[in-house]
Amino acid sequence: MCDGEEHSHGEISRRRALRIGGTAALVGMSGLLLPNSANAASAGADIFHGPRNRAEVALTFHGAGDLAIARKILAIAKRTKTPLSVMAVGVWLNANPSIGREIVDAGHELGNHTYSHKTMTLLTLKEAKLEVAKGKEAVIKAVGASGKWFRPSGTLKSNSIIRAAAGASGYSNCLVYDVDSLDYMNPSAKGIVANCMKTVQHGSIIGMHFGHAHTVTALPLLIQALHARNLTPVTVSHLLRA
Repeated sequence: MCDGEEHSHGEISRRRALRIGGTAALVGMSGLLLPNSANAASAGADIFHGPRNRAEVALTFHGAGDLAIARKILAIAKRTKTPLSVMAVGVWLNANPSIGREIVDAGHELGNHTYSHKTMTLLTLKEAKLEVAKGKEAVIKAVGASGKWFRPSGTLKSNSIIRAAAGASGYSNCLVYDVDSLDYMNPSAKGIVANCMKTVQHGSIIGMHFGHAHTVTALPLLIQALHARNLTPVTVSHLLRA
């Protein structure tokens, strides 16, 4: 099940209303702050987007689904010289031992999207910690390093339990996104591009998914549209200078 399937249109509208200029947007109880690796006990506020003063965006993918589709997406990224940030589901990495290394060796970024993609807002702290920790272990097993980023599953934003679970595994913040391609709903390729381009702006983090055929067709069109608007795709780490 894709993250967006649990989201109401109202929640999507709420999240899209979070448009904060200047520095990276991290929205939480502490207001606006930059990523802080010192938050060991609990992860800090969610990262929705990067700085609004640079003409860069990050294409992030939920790593799961049909391996053949994932490789087609990676081939497009190679052909267009477009770096991606892939938040991979642990069971997917374990079932496909070579894909993590393929992603990293191609110059992309690999992160943790939990172990089994449960709806994290329904989990106890113990269950959430296990999902994050086992997902991290799967990333380490695949490529030898845990990566910098954790994205919660089944929700557009974290809560206190999710942040505590992320912090327990060493993640400073939860990575979410401010532009939803809605590709998990299987619109047309043109629909996916339109969904992105109507809300994308400087510093946007775009959420997409492996495992959906229309995403393969949409990706080169989206990359072309971003460049036409003078927006350069970069990895999340480059976008946030993290």
